[in-house]
Amino acid sequence: MGNWPIVLALIAGSIIIAGAVIARPSDFRQCIEVISSDIERANATATLDPRDVEAQAAKICAGHEGN
Repeated sequence: MGNWPIVLALIAGSIIIAGAVIARPSDFRQCIEVISSDIERANATATLDPRDVEAQAAKICAGHEGN
């Protein structure tokens, strides 16, 4: 009966750590964000579809750089 505070503290700590791991963006997502901003910056005068930009960035991040 005296172990309940310890058990609750462990459960709370586990929930906090799990939340931090889930909320952290993946390396692939970070790559897409960086490449997307580079594509948009390089084509500043063109009107780009955000879906096309993200699709091209995903190809580059996945290693399929061809069109």
